[in-house]
Amino acid sequence: MNKIRKANVEDAATLTDIAFKAKGYWGYSDDFMNAWKDVLTLTVDDIQSKVIYLLEEEKAIKGFYCLCIETKELESLFVAPTYIGQGLGRLLWKDILLKAEEFGLSSFQFNSDPNAYEFYLKMGAKRIIYVESTVIPGRIYPFMEYKLTHLQTK
Repeated sequence: MNKIRKANVEDAATLTDIAFKAKGYWGYSDDFMNAWKDVLTLTVDDIQSKVIYLLEEEKAIKGFYCLCIETKELESLFVAPTYIGQGLGRLLWKDILLKAEEFGLSSFQFNSDPNAYEFYLKMGAKRIIYVESTVIPGRIYPFMEYKLTHLQTK
């Protein structure tokens, strides 16, 4: 049975590995992935200072998210490639909404990988604008927002 729990410092390397594999799932080049190294790496400080929860089953971590309450930003949501298409992103999304509500957020924003854009639209997020990547110059991303007034049982 899948369960969602708060990440601990011992999970940092595994979560980083999932982030790299999930980003790489879309067939990006090695140069592209190397450019993302710092952004995709979770540190002990991240785990101690941000809202990071993971989904696991029998000690196998299948995905995670990172929500920064201070900036009202969803920094990441990743599902390990082996488990993509099994509804786990939706489970994690529901938990994100619960945690955002718990921490008193009325909304949160995030950059969406173009490959995840349709998923976020289905979850009820709206594109605000397109922004240029700070990692890959010239690459454009949808900048999105989710307003918790849309909190429903999706």
